[in-house]
Amino acid sequence: MTRTQLGLLLFAWLVMSGHGAAYGSTGIYRCVGDNEVPVFSDRTCSALGIDDHKPKTEVATTLESKSVRYDCSRRIETLQTRVRAALETGDINQLAGLYHWMDATTETADMLMSELQVISSRRLATIEMESLELEGMAYPTRLWMDQYGAERPGQTIRTGFNLVMASGCWWLSSR
Repeated sequence: MTRTQLGLLLFAWLVMSGHGAAYGSTGIYRCVGDNEVPVFSDRTCSALGIDDHKPKTEVATTLESKSVRYDCSRRIETLQTRVRAALETGDINQLAGLYHWMDATTETADMLMSELQVISSRRLATIEMESLELEGMAYPTRLWMDQYGAERPGQTIRTGFNLVMASGCWWLSSR
């Protein structure tokens, strides 16, 4: 008899004799101890001298809102700070959350996410805003980022995004 056959025979004996865990059973018992605290054991609940019922679940009488409130960048300085934080942490999702996606198709969104991945992977050198002067007022138009990239050691790569105001918030837009 080969080792493989012997191993299979031993496995079959263990399963059939009850020494192995039964199919679909983990052999772990969930019991309820004092103050409805769950107790997990390889012995039955009755062997431990505690109840084997599941803890009672209470039905909520009121709904609690646990949603996260997102505050958009109502000031241009807030957008600039958030872009800086996203780039310093290399967080593509945080950077993508600052982008104005309204006109993006599936194809352009996929392409843009690839670009944002590259941008977020680079180390930030500087970030600055470009504004347009009209009638003595400055209107932010573009956000420029100088970053260090592995493809150009010792040099910076300049990337710019248009700035758009939508629904009272500042967003990054197509470059």
